[in-house]
Amino acid sequence: MRDRDLDDLFAEARREAPVPSADLVARILADAAAERPAPAPARAAPRPRVRPRLLALFGGGGVFAGLATATLAGIWIGMAQPAPVAEALWGGTAGDPLESVDLLPGYDLFASLETPVEG
Repeated sequence: MRDRDLDDLFAEARREAPVPSADLVARILADAAAERPAPAPARAAPRPRVRPRLLALFGGGGVFAGLATATLAGIWIGMAQPAPVAEALWGGTAGDPLESVDLLPGYDLFASLETPVEG
C-alpha cells in the first residue's frame, strides 16, 4: 500500500461522514440534562466586616498591635509612676511647682551668638 492509497481512503471516509440518528441525539441530550447539577441557591451578600477595615485604617494588624502596646505602656507608666522612671525623666520631684522649672536651661548658650563671629 502506497501513501497515495492511504490518502484516497481518508478522502473517501471524509465524503461519507456518518450522521447520528435523531433518536440517538435525543437520548444523549436527555442523559446530559439528567446529569447536570441543580443550580445552587442564591446566597445573600456578606455583611461588611468592621475589624478588617479598622485594621487597614491603622496600617494592618502589626501596626495596630504596636499602637496598642505603646498606649498600654503609656497608661501604665502614667498611673504607676515608678520612681526610677520618674527620676530619669524628671530631674525634680513631683511636688515642685511649675514656676520653679527652667524650661530653657541652655539659654545662656544663645547669648554668645549676639557677638559677631570672626572667621
